[in-house]
Amino acid sequence: MSPARVRAVLQPAAVEVALHGVALTELSGVGPARAARLAALGVNNVLELLCVLPRRLERAAAPCSLAQARALASKCAQDAEQGELSDSDGGASALWCRVRGIVVRKRFSRFGARSLLRVEISEGAEALELLFFNQPWLRERFRPGDEVEAEGRATWAKGAAIVVRRLGSASAPLPEPLTLTSVYPSTEGLSQEMLRALCRQALEQFGSRVREPLPAALLEEHGLLALPDAVRELHAPSDEARHARARSRMALEPLIALRASIETRRRERARTAALVVRVDDQVEAEIRAAFPFAFTRGQLAIARTLRDDLERGQPMRRLLQGDVGSGKTALGAFACLLAARAGAQAAFLAPTELLAEQHLRGLAPLFARAGLRTAVLCGSLPTRERRAVLSDLAEGALDVVFGTHALLGESVRFARLGLAVIDEQHRFGVAQRERLFDKGRDVHGLLMTATPIPRSLALTVYGDLDVSTLREKPPGRSPVRTRRVHSPRELVGELEPRLERGERVYWVVPRIESLEEDEVGATERHARIAQGSWARHGVELVHGKLEAREREERLERFRSGEVRVLVATTVIEVGVDVPEATAIVIESAERLGLAQLHQLRGRVGRGVNPSSCYLMGARSAGARLELLERTDDGFEIAEADLAQRGMGDLLGLRQAGANREGLASDEVDLELCELAATLCARSPALLDAYAGRRRS
Repeated sequence: MSPARVRAVLQPAAVEVALHGVALTELSGVGPARAARLAALGVNNVLELLCVLPRRLERAAAPCSLAQARALASKCAQDAEQGELSDSDGGASALWCRVRGIVVRKRFSRFGARSLLRVEISEGAEALELLFFNQPWLRERFRPGDEVEAEGRATWAKGAAIVVRRLGSASAPLPEPLTLTSVYPSTEGLSQEMLRALCRQALEQFGSRVREPLPAALLEEHGLLALPDAVRELHAPSDEARHARARSRMALEPLIALRASIETRRRERARTAALVVRVDDQVEAEIRAAFPFAFTRGQLAIARTLRDDLERGQPMRRLLQGDVGSGKTALGAFACLLAARAGAQAAFLAPTELLAEQHLRGLAPLFARAGLRTAVLCGSLPTRERRAVLSDLAEGALDVVFGTHALLGESVRFARLGLAVIDEQHRFGVAQRERLFDKGRDVHGLLMTATPIPRSLALTVYGDLDVSTLREKPPGRSPVRTRRVHSPRELVGELEPRLERGERVYWVVPRIESLEEDEVGATERHARIAQGSWARHGVELVHGKLEAREREERLERFRSGEVRVLVATTVIEVGVDVPEATAIVIESAERLGLAQLHQLRGRVGRGVNPSSCYLMGARSAGARLELLERTDDGFEIAEADLAQRGMGDLLGLRQAGANREGLASDEVDLELCELAATLCARSPALLDAYAGRRRS
């Protein structure tokens, strides 16, 4: 478990204020060194220690003799030879045992970053080995003649052995047979016994300071454990069912806080006055006429909605979701043109330089015809150009600025920011969005995403946003045929005619360099293709570690047709628009989520020629990838992605900048999100108890 996964989920409403500042050194046995080891788990105070979620529960094994343990290990070896051992993670209860013996000798080996400690113990004439993987600090614990007690899984490793999961001693005996114990995330220098003892100590000394903020009637109605009981069940479980209920209650706590914060922001925004943008039907028609294409019916409907939002006098917070290629960018530009009519500046935020530069390249002519001045602000911008852009923004000489996270810096100031458009909004955290909005007074916000959000998720997590959905695609887009393949050899005959006709091909590889023996990285794939028959068509390589200027030069050679094959990582997921590209190959497709695969597929099908997407990956991923073969409906794919990958991953926790507090737990599901929304609606006092005290 990473440090980001261990944090205080208990909110101010649920604990005494004094508990927030209780240091770990208040616990017996915790000095500066041990506190530092706990910090490696993300545990920095007693409150966070109480909130550590066990990874799982274990039921203590029954004692057995060394002879019985050897018999189990022998059976394990026989089953493995016959292919009958189905429980690959060693969870079969029949293989767990508890033994006691005298230490005879020990051997320690290292294998790169890994290690193995073998401790031989005896009981009369019987002997076997205790195995400890990657726990080098245990070497000093064993001396010949010591009596030890160990619990673990019987196995055969050049002889009978036990892979030890916990050790007992006179001062810290193993739990009684068949009792439940919690297994915690671990780090070097902190044994399970120590973590378990510290959590119990924190529970006994400080558990009484945990309060239940929800009314008893709501707890009973929804079958929820009270928080004090939930904290106790985490660290002193009575049974599996109550432990599961405890985990759900702990996961619900930050969701209530998130929902309360969302609802509080919505209420506060309703009391503020924003820039009023008024245009009549004729002016709106003139603005739409400036575009080189006619709006679809869906775009027209949302354009009207945006116009109504901007006329209302309250800060707009609208989420515009639409499938890849549905025309969201045009609506973002439409909103910028409306804001400019009222004399306001607009910021167009994108997660990557590629996307920011593409927006500038595509929209600058449109804005120029309207008399608007534009620029781009990215991290790679030379110092002199950056200073010029910052100066023009502050003085009001720029009307629309496109940029990446660089727009969020303290040095970025606007003369009259009135609208912020945030593309691929799931790549940004709530705090980052607010930082951009705070660069003006009651700024209107339009958030856009090509990763459709399931309706239930939108209602619970994005509850402070008004949601618009753009489903139809502009005319002239070709459908993309998708199918699975298992080898590059299957594609040579299919892709060669496309290249001969001057069409372009993407070849996507998730990693720049291979990390596994049977894996090919983008660098190696580029070398292989460049040395093959396609070399005459020109082959280029693009990935995230290239300098921005070099990356853009290589992409431009692909756009122009100077090269027709582009090997790339997922850096091209957004920000690359080449209508001549008609095929995309995605290697190791099983490593990517469905929504990301769908987004990558959207790089083709942008012109009139038939397009194809080839998913190359492990055969075991076939069932999961079948959905992409069957449908190009991004909303159906998003629902499946949610079901397969869970809340946290879908919401972009893997992305830089995402800070969806409350959504990092594996325990979170849609039902809990909906319950948090229901509880806040049913009990308005929770808004102050959670969001109000949190702000203070």
